[in-house]
Amino acid sequence: MRLNLLLLLFSLVASTLLKAHPIEEKKIDSLKQILQTSSLDSIHFRALCDLSWEYIISDQFDSAEYYATHVQQLAKQTDNQSRLALGEYYLGCIARHRGKFQESLKHLDKYIAWHEQSGDSLRLAYGLFQMGSVHSSLGNYEESLSASYRILKIYEAEEKYFSIGYTLNGIGIVYKNLQQYENAIDTYQKALAIYDTLDAPEDKGNVLVNLANVYAITEEYDQAKYYYQHALTVMKSVELEEAVAFVLENIGELYKIRTKYDSALLYQSQALAIRERSPNKSEHAATLQQVGNTNYLLQNYSVAKAQLEKALKLALETNSKPVIRDTYASLVAIYEKEDDYQQAFENQKLWIAIKDSLFNTEINKQLSELQTKYETEEKEKKIILLAQEKEQQKSAKQAFIGGLIFVIILAGSLLLMLKQRIKNQRTIATKNEEIKQARFKQQLSELEMKALRAQMNPHFIFNCINSINRMVLSGENSCASRYLTKFAKLIRMMLENSENPMVSLEDELAMLKSYLQLETLRFKERLRYQLEVDDRIDQENTRLPSMVLQPFIENAIWHGLMPKKGNGLIKINIKEDKGVLKCVIEDNGVGREKAISLTKSKVLKKNSLGLKITEDRLKLLSRERLKELIRITDLKDSMNRALGTRVDVYIPITQA
Repeated sequence: MRLNLLLLLFSLVASTLLKAHPIEEKKIDSLKQILQTSSLDSIHFRALCDLSWEYIISDQFDSAEYYATHVQQLAKQTDNQSRLALGEYYLGCIARHRGKFQESLKHLDKYIAWHEQSGDSLRLAYGLFQMGSVHSSLGNYEESLSASYRILKIYEAEEKYFSIGYTLNGIGIVYKNLQQYENAIDTYQKALAIYDTLDAPEDKGNVLVNLANVYAITEEYDQAKYYYQHALTVMKSVELEEAVAFVLENIGELYKIRTKYDSALLYQSQALAIRERSPNKSEHAATLQQVGNTNYLLQNYSVAKAQLEKALKLALETNSKPVIRDTYASLVAIYEKEDDYQQAFENQKLWIAIKDSLFNTEINKQLSELQTKYETEEKEKKIILLAQEKEQQKSAKQAFIGGLIFVIILAGSLLLMLKQRIKNQRTIATKNEEIKQARFKQQLSELEMKALRAQMNPHFIFNCINSINRMVLSGENSCASRYLTKFAKLIRMMLENSENPMVSLEDELAMLKSYLQLETLRFKERLRYQLEVDDRIDQENTRLPSMVLQPFIENAIWHGLMPKKGNGLIKINIKEDKGVLKCVIEDNGVGREKAISLTKSKVLKKNSLGLKITEDRLKLLSRERLKELIRITDLKDSMNRALGTRVDVYIPITQA
């Protein structure tokens, strides 16, 4: 039940979405008129800025970027550094909303640096807010928290009470993401105390919903219900119908989690009545789908089917693909209950089709993903056994066990879903006659599975868990918590990257940095690394095979640096040349000869299977069939003493 609750809450719309930003056409037209008629430089510049911002909040990012670029051009013409910084701010906001987080940080860094120098604390706070939001999206919650507290200090000094409340609400969200629920509750309560002195009912309602969410996560359902009801009263008092519907849906889901389906249906039906009055067909379809699912749980199959079919019609009109996908899945369950297997099968095919369009994958690739993820089942079983062996230990160790149990439950739920998916996919696969390239796809799938097994091996996972255990037992709770957060983030990134045969260089490097940070923390700072990427490479649009560099890094750590006395250093340099990515990985370890002798003497037992698998993957994916994809060089001094090892990897790439 706790897992289902977490999945629900993580899928809820963020509190800032309680109120949509409509496109203010009149305001935009007025600003464009000013651009055409005004000859004053300051008015012209202000209109460009306002137009860029209006398009940002209305999600029209191409138009927003057009005007932000003109802001930059005008700033350069007048050689005005303050204006130039403002242009960087708008470009940073646009990149953030587009999900281009690294690009966003580059723009925001320039904006923040200028206002730190100029001493404009309020404008500095605006930049810090955007930067904190980017870090939160990247899962860098500590960096996000640091930015938020800098903002809070600025607003407290300026006595900006409305902004203080807004910032406290944001800090509470970060604490919730860090699973520091007591700190989150305490921070939300401080924000409520601020809003109680101000006339800001909508913002107060947002905080109440966030507070209820935390109590729901911690399974304090009565407290969650109390704050949801309080939020409902506040939103009704200012007649914010969309927000009222959102809170009603939350309360309904809370009752559904507690298997009180009649009560859940009551609140969801009230939300549906509001959605029916709204012109937003997408939200109407999503609410109908929720109500249909609840009726299904109440065994009102005919009513549920009618509601789901209506939800499907609305979702198809608005092309709301997630709602379409979930509705097809619900209809499959209903038709199976009615023994109408023909309709169940037809809806199953439609569900698969829309699911594939969402994730842009092929049937054979999905099967290989499922098989790959099933290989992790044995690893999960070993983790469970480890938890059982250690469960007698108490005090600080209990926090670690609780986190481990959560991971196991999440994996178990995923496996149940995957079993159903693989069953359905095999049914479709038997009817698929278009398999002209079956041999190539089979080889690629097998190599991808072997690569994932070689990377996410039990040895690495057990070492990580044992390191966390030692930290907990030695009282290093904060260090253990930070390690566990980075470990969970790495596992998530590796699984996400494994779902696609090709990923962006930006995502691949983010996974590598997370892995190296984890290894650095685990080996007590004995390990350092340097990562250099040619600035001319478009990291976001450069595509390469997923998880192809990690085996070389791991090999360097285990065979080169671990046997070395003293500190180890890994240098990673990436350049592009004629459609090939040249990656140079250099370590100052003991060298291959020493590593081979240690392996033979069983001082090192780790296998380098991942290197052979990776080379095979590169050969399969290279259209030109490069003769030499991996080159290993022993580094030695003038006395022929080992200085380390250098590995040159040539990776065929594509452009998105």
